[in-house]
Amino acid sequence: MISVHQVPVVGLLALLPVAAYAFSISTVVAVALVNVVLIAASVYVMFLPSESTVKAASA
Repeated sequence: MISVHQVPVVGLLALLPVAAYAFSISTVVAVALVNVVLIAASVYVMFLPSESTVKAASA
């Protein structure tokens, strides 16, 4: 399982196929790039500790 600190690295690795695909001239490339960034950001936010978890840990 990946930790929260490894999510940006995985997101950047996911950009490699998009960069390879960018050599074709198409607007689909921009859509693919936005999708990869949104997915990486969503996974990062999903694995952040919630407020209730932080409060329970500090109590």
